[in-house]
Amino acid sequence: MLKLNTKHFLTGEELSAEELLLLLDQAEILKANKLQMTLKNKSIALLFEKPSLRTRVSFSVGIQQLSGNVIELNASQSKKERPADTLRVLQGYVDGLMVRTFAHENLVQMCEHAKIPVINGLSDAHHPCQALADLLTLQEKFGRLKGLTLCYLGDGNNVLNSLLLLAPFVGVNVNYSCPPGFLPDENILQRAQERAKSGGAKIQFFANPKEAVSGVQALYTDVWTSMGFEDEASTRLKAFEGFQLNAELLSLAAKNAVIMHCMPIHEDQEITREMVEHGNSVLFQQSENRLHAQKALMMGLFS
Repeated sequence: MLKLNTKHFLTGEELSAEELLLLLDQAEILKANKLQMTLKNKSIALLFEKPSLRTRVSFSVGIQQLSGNVIELNASQSKKERPADTLRVLQGYVDGLMVRTFAHENLVQMCEHAKIPVINGLSDAHHPCQALADLLTLQEKFGRLKGLTLCYLGDGNNVLNSLLLLAPFVGVNVNYSCPPGFLPDENILQRAQERAKSGGAKIQFFANPKEAVSGVQALYTDVWTSMGFEDEASTRLKAFEGFQLNAELLSLAAKNAVIMHCMPIHEDQEITREMVEHGNSVLFQQSENRLHAQKALMMGLFS
């Protein structure tokens, strides 16, 4: 059984390359054999400070398929208190905690006091569970990861941050193309570059999206206006002109290139409906793989 040498999963950097690859292999096994007893007699709390569909359902169903008990908590229904205090209360009741939050610092503060595993379901800086699902999807489609090239188009947000930290670490080259003012976090990029060296992969920035997608095996985008940035929507729409994932850009990629998006989509902004429904689209495979990748992660943390 998979056993990870970390208590928490906040950015994905907690895992070695070997552990990350073993986790993906375990996820494929769990996809074929859904019901397990890993979390029997364990209770896992899911704390949501942001609205959720995929994270909520995939974790809830995954915990139940691992024979655990789920407690869902919405921050809007609780009294406001320090994140660390919330953690210290909850760990008196439950065996693990998944948090979908705004500031990544909230998770860091929680882990300073945590005696139970804490999983980052999403923060403003990182979305590592999505990256696990993305890597699983690529592995399923191509039968390998090493040597593939993924191109990310659009906002340098938490999704790109996690792809930069995890994909090159296991051999996936990452091209990224973002407009000025919307580049990924510089500190995270520096860490990702160092990790890419050990994975034998490259991270490259392209100002021109057409150059970025040339010959790649995967085209990836995300919404241009993430939760918490709605007041910038009109400014962002103008800034991201030319970065839409559409038929023109797909024609420049490899013939078998897959189309990726973490969802939900803003149709005809960052991606066209034609691309969502295209035969090379793997959007719904990605969303399903959240379930299987997160089950493997929980097995590794709780085994």
